Amino acid sequence: MKQRKNLNPHVTRRSWIVLATSALTGCGGGGSSSSTSTTTANSPGTGGTGIYTQGSISGFGSVILNSIRFDDTAATVQVDGVTATSAALRLGMVAAVQGERGVDITLGTASSIEVWSVAQGGVLQVGSGEFTLAGMTVQTDSSTVFDGIANAAALSLGLRVAVWGLQAGADGTRWTATRVAVVPATAVVPATAVVSTGLVRVADSQRFLNGLLLTGSVVGNLTEGLVRVQGTLSSDGDSLEVASFKLQSPAAGSQPQGEIEIEGLVTTIPSGGRFMLGSIVVDARSAVYNPATAQISLGARVEVYGRWQSGVLKATEVELEDAQILHSVEITALIEQYTSLANFVVRGQRCDATTATISHGKAADLRVGVKVKVKGAKAGGDVLVVTELEIDS
Repeated sequence: MKQRKNLNPHVTRRSWIVLATSALTGCGGGGSSSSTSTTTANSPGTGGTGIYTQGSISGFGSVILNSIRFDDTAATVQVDGVTATSAALRLGMVAAVQGERGVDITLGTASSIEVWSVAQGGVLQVGSGEFTLAGMTVQTDSSTVFDGIANAAALSLGLRVAVWGLQAGADGTRWTATRVAVVPATAVVPATAVVSTGLVRVADSQRFLNGLLLTGSVVGNLTEGLVRVQGTLSSDGDSLEVASFKLQSPAAGSQPQGEIEIEGLVTTIPSGGRFMLGSIVVDARSAVYNPATAQISLGARVEVYGRWQSGVLKATEVELEDAQILHSVEITALIEQYTSLANFVVRGQRCDATTATISHGKAADLRVGVKVKVKGAKAGGDVLVVTELEIDS
């Protein structure tokens, strides 16, 4: 990969961001809403310095994704197909960023940021560490970010949520949530309105998704593959009338060009240097593994670096994600709400800095409107446990 030769081989890409001393900052404001128009995947531009990266957002100030700080000042932003601003982005959302990489490989400039939830609807069943909705089984873990509920144990039947996550099963029915947010009661959304993502199956001229029969005028345009659909559940919960859809797997010839960096879960047992990352075929026969002793197994969370070649992601490096870095968060933003050092909000994220080291000021200086930089760790719920807090004087 470009500039990789300058890195310490014992430092992973995700760890390298912790060592970087420079950063870019972005700003913006606004919100988002849902869309009912048919949408297909956008194809990023080409160019040797271009980069396309997809993964869960781990910080702000700039948008931090896959260990790269993207200046989002001039980026176009879409959330579920609706034009928004970067202020609508939140921790744990899975985003696709098209942009340019800087000389410093930890820095980049985003030209577009696209975010799609993978599921929305009422919770139908709750189990240990997982729940179901719209035919999908959603797993949660210690790195899942929650919004509107304290943790996975607070999920209840009928609770309407939106989910962002990574495909965890080859059949497309199982996902690991990177973010789960309760849909506010003030949002006027019919109880039967859902979003479901999975692999379309065609049988006897009918199309099925996650066990649901798909109906509606646009269904004829769907072929087998990974698709996100938005529509209305039938009263018996067996069929879904599709209002819109988005192809999640771009067709051959329309894949992103230039450098590719994708975070995902291994969904098939690696064989002969090949495996599936979600629904993406990865050829890692010539790839460098990081760490060198990494054993890539079914269910492993990895980052794959490479380029598209004939519909396959030809990997130059496969990096096993470090658990500590995976839980790490960094946010630079204004305090939006302030109750106490143990309870304040930045960039929509509730924080607890009770045990944090505070620099360039003291706790008494904190209030709404003060700009701070917080570093901390996800605590398996809706609170960011802050270990370092820097006040912008």
